[in-house]
Amino acid sequence: MKFFLNFLTYSRILLTPLIIYLILNDNFLYAGIIFAYCSFSDVADGKIARKYDLVSGHGNYMDPLADKVLMIGALSALLVLDIIQLWPFIIIIGRDIIITLYRNYLIAKNKPLETSKFGKLKTVFQHGMVLIILLVNPSQVIVDLIVNINAIYAAATGIHYFVKNGF
Repeated sequence: MKFFLNFLTYSRILLTPLIIYLILNDNFLYAGIIFAYCSFSDVADGKIARKYDLVSGHGNYMDPLADKVLMIGALSALLVLDIIQLWPFIIIIGRDIIITLYRNYLIAKNKPLETSKFGKLKTVFQHGMVLIILLVNPSQVIVDLIVNINAIYAAATGIHYFVKNGF
């Protein structure tokens, strides 16, 4: 079972270059389908790990890292195509990088990062945002709106992590 959970996590990392390639080659439907698999695998591996008491330090580290690799890759491809603006991209990606560095800092101090439901919702909202962009093809006004809202929420959850976990 642990092998299966690791497969789900690592498959998100391994599929990210394919998603980027598909987005950059204007094949949003297939990119969206693969991205949807990645989104569902993210939910599934967490639920399975908790249900069967297979939560591990390795999984707690790799799962959010895989999610960040996937999100940075997909958003970078959308930025290159001028589908999303630079400022929300910087906030969303910057938050993820800062939180990953912060997580490593806390691990070095033998203090794991306490996650929150707000951070989990951020992930759900961002996956939903990318799926809407890839599969629904909304107007640019709608894209800008959902990306900007996600950027603001991402920044707020980043601040929340620092307040909750301290230094």
